[in-house]
Amino acid sequence: MINRREEFVSFLDSLPRPIRLVMEASGNLAYLCECLEDLVEEIQIAHPLRTKAIASAKIKTDRIDDGILAHLGMADLVPQSYFPPREVRDLREILRHRAFLVALQTRVKNRIHSYLWRLGIEMEQTDLFGRSGLRWLMGLELREPYRGLMDQDLRVLEVLQGEIKSATQVIERLAKEDSRVRLLLPIRGIGKYSAMLILAEIGEIDRFAGPKKLVSFSGLCP
Repeated sequence: MINRREEFVSFLDSLPRPIRLVMEASGNLAYLCECLEDLVEEIQIAHPLRTKAIASAKIKTDRIDDGILAHLGMADLVPQSYFPPREVRDLREILRHRAFLVALQTRVKNRIHSYLWRLGIEMEQTDLFGRSGLRWLMGLELREPYRGLMDQDLRVLEVLQGEIKSATQVIERLAKEDSRVRLLLPIRGIGKYSAMLILAEIGEIDRFAGPKKLVSFSGLCP
């Protein structure tokens, strides 16, 4: 059952302010935060493994767990998990969507390569998916169903390339507006997309106690 935002508003209106909301990390966390973050003064996400009072409880019910979270919240003793603010979440969605489109594009290209391999056709182009390469693919005399399948894949590829271009333009515009990107671009190997990806995945950098914590979170420490 999905709780509606209107139901949350009705319930929260009956409570005294300020409201600190404590929730345990769960599968529907993103939806709950999307509904509630504008309705309360603070949201704390309890780390499920570090909330020992819940993890080690012999009797576990939603009511008991909620009671423990409420007491921890009132005592300001909630071991919190990081949940990024809306602007960081939105940036992650944009970047991950582009990565998703690129992955789809790679799969389509691999399918086209597989048709050529199955039919024993050697490529005559260094860039199979450049302009001349695409003309060569469209002009190949292939038996069915391969000709029809390749034509479909080429049409899908054209759409994906257009969508990737549009997504890239959005990311480049956001990068231009973000002063932090200019600090990362001088580093060799980092472009606008990778700079935005770094910023989105890190989120708010002050949540790390120091450089070593950031390096560990990034998986860069052996």
